[in-house]
Amino acid sequence: MIKVFVAVSLIFGTVVGSGFLSGNEIVVFFSRFGALSYLYITLASVLMFFAFYYFLRHGSKVGEFIQKNKWLNFLILAISIVFCASMFAGIKNLFGYFDSGVYYFLVVMLLLVSLFVTAKGIGGLERANAVLTPIFSVIFLIVIIFSLGKGDGSSSGSFAWAGIIYAPLYVSLNVSMSVFVLAKMGEKLNKKQTFFASLFSSLMLFGFLMICNVILQKNPNSFSGEMPILDIVKDNRILFIFEYFVILIGCFTTLFSLLFTINNTLKNYIKNNLFCIFLSVFLPFIISSIGFSEIISFLYPICSIFGIIIILFSVFFLEKTDKIIHSKRKHTQNGS
Repeated sequence: MIKVFVAVSLIFGTVVGSGFLSGNEIVVFFSRFGALSYLYITLASVLMFFAFYYFLRHGSKVGEFIQKNKWLNFLILAISIVFCASMFAGIKNLFGYFDSGVYYFLVVMLLLVSLFVTAKGIGGLERANAVLTPIFSVIFLIVIIFSLGKGDGSSSGSFAWAGIIYAPLYVSLNVSMSVFVLAKMGEKLNKKQTFFASLFSSLMLFGFLMICNVILQKNPNSFSGEMPILDIVKDNRILFIFEYFVILIGCFTTLFSLLFTINNTLKNYIKNNLFCIFLSVFLPFIISSIGFSEIISFLYPICSIFGIIIILFSVFFLEKTDKIIHSKRKHTQNGS
């Protein structure tokens, strides 16, 4: 069960970033569709289970295929840059609660630390994520449970039918970003462990999405905010501080992982290591100036389409490879 726990922590930690923890991502993909959002969350969670199970079982082959395919590599690079830009924008948004002098100092420090991490790396980052993910998940759960009583409104939802499209887009966005994590974890799990890791990860995601959606549905005025859940708890100083640090920690852990991914992927296209490091940090940092809410609202759905392409090509390759292997075995048996 330890292996299952580690797998669930890493999978959930990969899916949960600043967009999720702030509530903005949940609003874009689910809450804005009103009462039907609960149905769409259920659909997304079921799809997540099958996607997690499939890629945990076959991820190593898919990961190898993606690494060798420059076009799919490029799509993952584009998604990683957008996610990284979202983390930068989220962190800058949180720094915005300080006065301008402190804000600019913290932003400069953020860039310097990002450059250092990208260049030198931090040993044991995966182990750190495995510890931090359960901690900030528990704190986040406490915040949203205590926030259940807040608000008395209800979201009527607009273009509610569109949620049937956004639910699969949400799955493709997160699964395409998790392919390499799933591939790595899948190599360490047997079939039974894979099933439980997929089940617990999807159930955990389902639970968090449902509770957050209840709060957001009761506070539809928060939909237009940069970080809706942070806006909802702003009147409670303790909950606000907890939520603030949960989002901040989530941003940093995800940011550092993405910087590694971007830097390593760029090396396939650019030979100059120093240029790769600076480009890995400053390209998403510049894109982050678009704004946290705007990135999640407009760029995330576009990246979801990229995710569908990655998943479809990967599954097609895997099924085609399995058919070829099966055909060769059949011919060998017939020949013998």
